[in-house]
Amino acid sequence: MEKLPRRLTTLVTRPAVAVLAVAVVMAGAGTAAAKDWLPIFQTEKVAPISLSAADLVALPDLRAYGDVQITGANGVRKVDDAAAAAKRSGLDVPEVSKLPSGVTGTPTYQVGGKVSVTFTYSEAKATKAAGKKLPPAPAGLDGKPLRLDAGPGVGQLWESTSGMPALLVGRAVAPTAHSSGIEFATARDYLLSLPGIPADVAAKLKTFSADGSTLPLPVPEDQVTTSSESVNGHQATVLTSRDRSVSAVVWVSGGVVTAVAGSLDKSEVLDVARGLR
Repeated sequence: MEKLPRRLTTLVTRPAVAVLAVAVVMAGAGTAAAKDWLPIFQTEKVAPISLSAADLVALPDLRAYGDVQITGANGVRKVDDAAAAAKRSGLDVPEVSKLPSGVTGTPTYQVGGKVSVTFTYSEAKATKAAGKKLPPAPAGLDGKPLRLDAGPGVGQLWESTSGMPALLVGRAVAPTAHSSGIEFATARDYLLSLPGIPADVAAKLKTFSADGSTLPLPVPEDQVTTSSESVNGHQATVLTSRDRSVSAVVWVSGGVVTAVAGSLDKSEVLDVARGLR
C-alpha cells in the first residue's frame, strides 16, 4: 500500500470522523464485495453536526480501539478534460451553465479513485487504551471488520487570478458501509460509548437516523454557519464561513453526492448548484 497523505490518515483515524467513520460512516460507495458482507449504511442525505475546537482536540486516535487498514488512497490525478474525467471515474461530470461574476476561463479536472477503510474493533486493545474493563462488545463487533468504501469522485476547479480556488464543483458516489453481521445502530451506540469520545459529541451523533441513511457532516462551529436549502428538489446543506468569504452547498441525489464551493457568497454557490446540467 502506498503511503497515505497525512490529512487523510488523520481524518480516518481520529474520531472527528473516527468512531463516526466506523459506525456512522464518513465516506464510501459501491456494493459488498463478498456474500457475507451486510450493507448497514447507505447515504440518502447529509446533515451538519457542529463540533468545537475542544471536541476535535479531545478525540482519541481510532487505532487505540482496533486495527485500521486503508487501501486505494492514491490521491487525485489531473486529467485532460471532462470526457477523460467521466471515463476514469464512471460518473457524469456536472456542467456549469453560468459562471459566477469574477470566475472566468476553463476548469482543470481531477479524478480520485475508490478508497476503502476497514476497521476491526479489538476489545482487548480498547480495554488496554482505556485502562479499565469495558462493557462487553455486542455480538458481531469484536474481531469482526466494518468496511467503508469511498469514491470514485471527480472535481472541476477554476482558479482565481491569485492562484487560489475560485470555484470547485465536485461529485462522488455516496457513502456506504458494510459489516459482517452487526447492525448499524448497535455498532454506532457501542462505539460512541467508549472512553475518549466526548459525551456531547456522542449525544449529537446518536440523534441521526438509526437506519443509517443520514451522513453527518462535521462542521467547526466557531468557523462555519450552516443552513438548509432546496437544490432542484433535493435537500441541501449550505456552509458559509463566518467572515462570508467562502461558501459551499452539498446534497445527495440518486446515490451520488454533489458539492459546489468557492470564494463566493451563499447566493452565488446556490445559483451554480441549481444551474448544473
